[in-house]
Amino acid sequence: MILEGLTTILVIITGFYAWSTYRILKANERVVEVMNDQAEAITRPYISVTSFLEPDNPIFYLRITNTGKTPANNLKLSLDRPIYIFGQNKEENNLASYPAFNQTIASFHPGTEIVFHLAPSFTIFGEKTNENVLPKSFTVLAEYSYGNKTVKENNIIDIQAYFNSNMPHNPYVRKLKDLTEAVNKISNSLKKP
Repeated sequence: MILEGLTTILVIITGFYAWSTYRILKANERVVEVMNDQAEAITRPYISVTSFLEPDNPIFYLRITNTGKTPANNLKLSLDRPIYIFGQNKEENNLASYPAFNQTIASFHPGTEIVFHLAPSFTIFGEKTNENVLPKSFTVLAEYSYGNKTVKENNIIDIQAYFNSNMPHNPYVRKLKDLTEAVNKISNSLKKP
């Protein structure tokens, strides 16, 4: 009777250890999975698509950059609508017809960037601007692979957010402009008899 009671207790203790070991194993599997996800997130490519203005320049640009740590392979970029550079409705100015948007880029390495002119702010926000020629909002689809994974990302570019905002300024650019003007004045005064 005592032996049977001890055997029952031993079975219960062994069952508890088996259950605890199983739980620890599952927790460790989740930790390894999270660590793998974090390692992938740190090392994978990231295709960043943004619009921007340079300081003291009213022209909007579109920048496509790999901000990740590894190459984006077989990168396919596409636009959801035609965008005509500087609002000039000619096929050679259609950004969607450029090679970057209709040919596969075999390997887009980390730090690589492609920059395209869009148009000056006064053209984009002009009253007579045709949205079918020069939209204030559009989407750039980026599809690429790394390792054994394929990624599809929609990058919404909304230039409308810049409306009525101030153009970025750089004090060094202004100082260089002032310096250039001063040199030109001196040069012109020396040319006069």
